[in-house]
Amino acid sequence: MIDTLRKTINRHQLASFFLIAFGWSWVYDGIVFFTVGTSPDIIIRSIVRAWGPLIAGITVTWASNGNLRTYIGQISKWRFNLRWYILAIVLPFALDGSLAVSVVHLSNGGTVQIAPSPWWQYIIGFIVVMFLLGGLEEFGWRGFAQPRLQKRYTAFAAAIGIGIAWALWHLPMFYLYDVPAYDVSGFWTTYQFTLIVQSITLAWLYNSTRGSVLLPMLYHSLGNLPALVEPVGDVDTVAQYTPEILSILLIASLIVFYGRKCLSSSAPEPRIPGTSTE
Repeated sequence: MIDTLRKTINRHQLASFFLIAFGWSWVYDGIVFFTVGTSPDIIIRSIVRAWGPLIAGITVTWASNGNLRTYIGQISKWRFNLRWYILAIVLPFALDGSLAVSVVHLSNGGTVQIAPSPWWQYIIGFIVVMFLLGGLEEFGWRGFAQPRLQKRYTAFAAAIGIGIAWALWHLPMFYLYDVPAYDVSGFWTTYQFTLIVQSITLAWLYNSTRGSVLLPMLYHSLGNLPALVEPVGDVDTVAQYTPEILSILLIASLIVFYGRKCLSSSAPEPRIPGTSTE
């Protein structure tokens, strides 16, 4: 039975990955909803569900007789130009809605306030997200799905598809839980747009560092931290849409300078990490 299952997964690797990733996380969401209710704390709500893409990637790699050490070893690729570290650290803040809006609001004569969270909460939050929460998702979305999809399509198209799937993977968080961060009114518009932009940006970082998940994990973890500054009072239209404008400019620049095929100066090696044919 196990051999039959492994053969089926091996024949349908991408479909199996998405089925396992969604299945793990959505089933867990249902369990939490029916046992805890609509307002679970972040530990109960997020940690186990975040493992879905990682577990899916490991399961499919194992079932297809892949090399798990090579697959997980994507995090050990760290020797690349310093500029990639700088970009992975700066971009999450540059594209952050609150920070971008605050800068424009401040330049227009408005006022801003420093977020009330103490500094140590940001450090602890970063470590938790990096090694227990969203950072681990990158083994699945970028480390597994991106290289397989971009073997069939362009890296740009693959990243858009992953961005849509990534957003849909979060769907129960919007409809099951009463959490301000997951406002259902913005899911089909702002949230979808944001995750597609992030998916393209993360694919660029992944491919440009020859298939390292380290910088996507770093970017993802920094992007999940609470806002550093917030605007005070009403903001004008330009400030309100500054994050979207910056995002569009970034994606347009990536297409112009790197092209849609690879979103990098060269294809990552190995093309599909962890496979027996690499």
